[in-house]
Amino acid sequence: MFDHILGSVFFEFIGAFSKWIVYAAIYKMRGKKVISFNEMWGGKKNSKRSDILMHGFSNIILGLLIVVGFLVLAIKIGKS
Repeated sequence: MFDHILGSVFFEFIGAFSKWIVYAAIYKMRGKKVISFNEMWGGKKNSKRSDILMHGFSNIILGLLIVVGFLVLAIKIGKS
């Protein structure tokens, strides 16, 4: 059970970090205030519990896709 929790936290971190980098670049180019990583990790304050859960779940899915994408890329580069 502990490994499942650790895995989901890892994937959520990767997803939130990736999303934060993209949003920070977009906000910086538009001249807006860059949002904090804490807001990207935990969601907006005063949100409903269901919104916070969906935000975390989307971070996990994005993190999983990024890790799998990097693994596929590494395997393809290794074969050539």
